[in-house]
Amino acid sequence: MGSDSIDSIIEQPCPICSSNDGLKMTVHIDEIPYFGEHTQITLACESCGWRRTDFIPAESKGSIGNRISIGAKTLNARVIRGSNGTIRIPELGLEVEPGTASSGYISNIEGVLTRFRDTIQMLDRSFDESKDSPEEKERIDFLLNSLEASLSGEDTKFTLVILDPMGHSGILHPETEEWSLSEDEIGQLAVGPEIPIMEVDSD
Repeated sequence: MGSDSIDSIIEQPCPICSSNDGLKMTVHIDEIPYFGEHTQITLACESCGWRRTDFIPAESKGSIGNRISIGAKTLNARVIRGSNGTIRIPELGLEVEPGTASSGYISNIEGVLTRFRDTIQMLDRSFDESKDSPEEKERIDFLLNSLEASLSGEDTKFTLVILDPMGHSGILHPETEEWSLSEDEIGQLAVGPEIPIMEVDSD
């Protein structure tokens, strides 16, 4: 299926610079393997350069969970994380929950691991031996070593899990395990923004 784009101007002030010149809205329809048809709605302000993109699947699968083993064969698996999606690496106790201003993104497993690593590296740089405990430093080092091992393609036995009550997230790979979330699982998830917001990684 070919992709289609429709451009228009909407009369709405920019949320960043408050320009009243209107926002350019681009609606892009395309097909993603294993995920189906989707629509990306991009709003852009030509005055200040602000840009946001919403990602909306043509057919929501309902509240879903996705799980896949992390390894050399799956590092390039495409990941769509909707703005309501919670990402976990359970074996490492790592989790990213959506906030009220959460942005989703399109990347791959390697990109998700890199995001985790970059965040933990920030914690490592801010570690203060005079204030922080040695156990905290050990935890940081363990996480960094584990993520680097996964990024290098080692068989670490770690898994990537995405839970999305809106059904806008997915791990696009034949080895992905997908299931419908129970009411208990949904009730334990953080609530993201009312309008899903997406970014597109360059990787």
